[in-house]
Amino acid sequence: MNLQASQRAQTIVRSITRSTSVSIIALGMVLVPQVVLRSASYSERATAIFIALVSAFLSLAVALFFAGLLHRYVPQKASHQLADWYLGHWAGLLVSAARILAYALVMILGVGLAVTSVDALIDISWDWALESVLILLISIPVLVGRVRHVQRWGLVFAAAAVLGMVFLLGYGLILEATGSIDFENIRLAQENSLTSDRVTGLTNSYVESALAGAMVGAIATLISERVMKDSSERRVSRRRLGAFMLIAFLVIALMFYFIVTLRMPGHREALPSLTMSYAFFGPVGRMVYVTLFALLGLAVATAAYGELPRLLRELALDGLLPRKLAAADAVAPRRAIVALIAALAASVTLVLDSVRSIAAVFVFIVYIIIVFVSVAMVSRSRTILTDSTDGEERSVARGLGWLFAIYGVAALGVAGLLVYAQSTWALAGVVALSVPVLFLVVYSRGQSRVREQLELGDASEGRHLPTRVHGVVLIDRVDAATISAVTWARAMRLSSLTAVCVDIDPRQTRRIREAWEASLVPVDLTILGEPKGAWRGPVVDYIRSQLVQSPHDIIDVIIPRVIYSSAWERFFLRHSTPRVISDLRFEPRVMITEAPYRLGEAEA
Repeated sequence: MNLQASQRAQTIVRSITRSTSVSIIALGMVLVPQVVLRSASYSERATAIFIALVSAFLSLAVALFFAGLLHRYVPQKASHQLADWYLGHWAGLLVSAARILAYALVMILGVGLAVTSVDALIDISWDWALESVLILLISIPVLVGRVRHVQRWGLVFAAAAVLGMVFLLGYGLILEATGSIDFENIRLAQENSLTSDRVTGLTNSYVESALAGAMVGAIATLISERVMKDSSERRVSRRRLGAFMLIAFLVIALMFYFIVTLRMPGHREALPSLTMSYAFFGPVGRMVYVTLFALLGLAVATAAYGELPRLLRELALDGLLPRKLAAADAVAPRRAIVALIAALAASVTLVLDSVRSIAAVFVFIVYIIIVFVSVAMVSRSRTILTDSTDGEERSVARGLGWLFAIYGVAALGVAGLLVYAQSTWALAGVVALSVPVLFLVVYSRGQSRVREQLELGDASEGRHLPTRVHGVVLIDRVDAATISAVTWARAMRLSSLTAVCVDIDPRQTRRIREAWEASLVPVDLTILGEPKGAWRGPVVDYIRSQLVQSPHDIIDVIIPRVIYSSAWERFFLRHSTPRVISDLRFEPRVMITEAPYRLGEAEA
């Protein structure tokens, strides 16, 4: 059974990973041409496309080359592990935060694609608010534990979008080869583009085009590292990654070609794919592709959401998040963090309200990860050169050190392009990154302080046995659960045992006293407080007075706990812990014991 469960879990993880990768690749196919066309004017279009195409090719080739090196030499180490082990804990925290933010930005881009697609048919003047609302709504499947079922459909939607893009470009090439692309097609394409809003806030079109092209390499880098996979399958092989990314690059290149062929105007928010579908198939064809891309955007957002809980668990296993998040059944805490990320992502869309800005910040964050991984690999090479005497190993380490040093400088240059082109976006990216970094740093410092206080100094410290252990059973009625708790307490062979009741209602107190005497329980009953008085205060004062009288003893407070056995019984039972128990937990030399009594136990 354990083997079957393990195989089933591996199948689920493999399905989720495949769905996420295909969705993100399809997202890049659609968005990269759009970002380039938004960045460049009509006169700058040809140069901007050339720059973007060269940038995409170089960034993809370099990303594949170094992904192959990491797969070969450190196949079992994640990016945050490399940074943590070779640079320091602070670097591991920063890379972990950057990975979380990268998937959050992918989710925002997916929602943006869905809204932009629908906006092509229906003019949505409040699209900035719609994106925030959708980000919160799409988080619901993750929060209720239904993301696996949604992601299965997400893979279908992503594959359909890719096939739709291939069919659209193939049909366009056929029309081009037969000379069927005439002035009417060009007019329709321009008409569709001009119906969209004009882009503002442009500063450097060519730099933004280069960043858009670098998004291809950023996507390859992000999906080259699997989340929560077996350590032997942590990184994707260069051959498999290259096969998928080559298809994406060819689709983007062909889309650039048709942007020029159809003379699509620049500085417009229209999706080139939708413009092309309108030119070739008319309004009906555009509606089909609007549906495809809207579903693709939702699939991407859902896939990115699905990666976050698994990434949080992976970071917890590596000690960068609270250890309790690593447990398989710690679902609720991980979902709470995902809900917080969703709220932050919805806030980010109010500041970075365009695909250009979100895509640029995504590239910035991924290349920051590359910088730290490169520096970590350089540090690893130096460690090998210092410790190893094997000639071949030293030679490989020296070569890797130089290669990753060059790669790190190039990645830092790409990140610097955003600072040069749009310093506001770079600042927003740094601020967004600082939120998870701050959380991780605060947790790490708090964890270190607690660990220091728990360190065992003197081996004999804390081993002095208490003189006696006294028992106090808290009751508010005499019933089967109360008698069961007292019986359990008697079986513990305590030095003394007392049942305590607080007098808040004289009639109720009298009934408790009579029932206690009738039960013939050989345990003294102590009545505390006064009629219509408080319940918590007298109990806490009583326990404290007992501790003062016996400074070397401890007190075990026992409370009856009724457990429901059916759904309808749950409605009538109190589920919260009594406040007095919460108060007593902070008292020194006091233990709390719950004596469970399941309803229906007597009949059984």
